Amino acid sequence: MSQVLNNSVAQATGDLYAEVQAFYARQMRRADSLDIEGFAETFTDDGEVVHADGGRTAGRAEMIAAMRARLPRYEGVSTQHWFGQLLIERLADGALGVSYYTLVAQMGEEGLSFQPTYTVDDVLVRDPGGSLRTRSRIIRRSGPARR
Repeated sequence: MSQVLNNSVAQATGDLYAEVQAFYARQMRRADSLDIEGFAETFTDDGEVVHADGGRTAGRAEMIAAMRARLPRYEGVSTQHWFGQLLIERLADGALGVSYYTLVAQMGEEGLSFQPTYTVDDVLVRDPGGSLRTRSRIIRRSGPARR
């Protein structure tokens, strides 16, 4: 399920770019505040996430269960996800393909630390009310560039 964007396609600008950035700001504030149900609501009912380790969650219920299982590792830690260098293109079915880099900062008793960086490819769709939802997400750990 590759979602690599075509860099030769004209990228979205203006209002759409701002809307997508605001969507991610709301989505990740929910994740960072451990609002698991609220975070899951930002996905479609059948939303799917393919994690960098190869794990996959499909559907909100499975996503919520997987996130609950990981809660102990976030005790006593403040986490913030930072997304940047968004590339947005309209897909043939009307969805939005969005590719971006993510950096995760964590503040705990030992101070500030950064997690490995990732490249994320999302497909965003509009729900019947016009709001954006994530239909699919593929997360890849960043590594050295290859020629």
